[in-house]
Amino acid sequence: MFYPELEKRLQASKLAVNRATRETIIEQCKAHLGMLAEYRSRLYGLEVPGTGQSVSTLLTEEVLDRKAIREAIEKTTHERNRIQVLLLSFTSVSGYEAVEIFNERKYQGHEDWELHASGVRFHGADNSDLMTIREAVYLASLLRRDDYAAKNASGTG
Repeated sequence: MFYPELEKRLQASKLAVNRATRETIIEQCKAHLGMLAEYRSRLYGLEVPGTGQSVSTLLTEEVLDRKAIREAIEKTTHERNRIQVLLLSFTSVSGYEAVEIFNERKYQGHEDWELHASGVRFHGADNSDLMTIREAVYLASLLRRDDYAAKNASGTG
C-alpha cells in the first residue's frame, strides 16, 4: 500500500458505485473518477526509494518498487476507463439507443418502437403516445441505471 488512507477511501468509493441506485449512480461515478485521478497523480509523484527519482522520471525497469507502482497505476487507469465508460453509458444515450432499449425491454408492452423526426413511439401509435426524443433519451438512461442497480443488487455485477 502506498497511501493507505487514500486507498481505503478509494475502496469505499468503488463500493459506493457498486451499491448506487439509479438516482445516485451518476454522482457516485463522478466522485469515484475524482478519487481515481487524485490517487493516480499521487502515484506518479512517488519517489522510488533509494533513487531520489520520481516514477515518471525513472528509466530503469529493475527496481522492484517501481514495478509495484507501475502495476498500481495500470490498475487505477483500468478502473478509471471502466468508470468513464459506465458513466458515458448513462449520460450519452442517443435516440437510436433509446429505441433499442425500449424494444429489448418491451417497454409498455411494445417491441416495435421507432424513432421519427418528431419523436419516439411504437408502431401504429397516435400522436398522443409520441415521446419527444429528449424524453425518450432520459427514460432510456433511467432504464439503464435501473438495470445497473438491479444487476449489482443481485450480486452479478
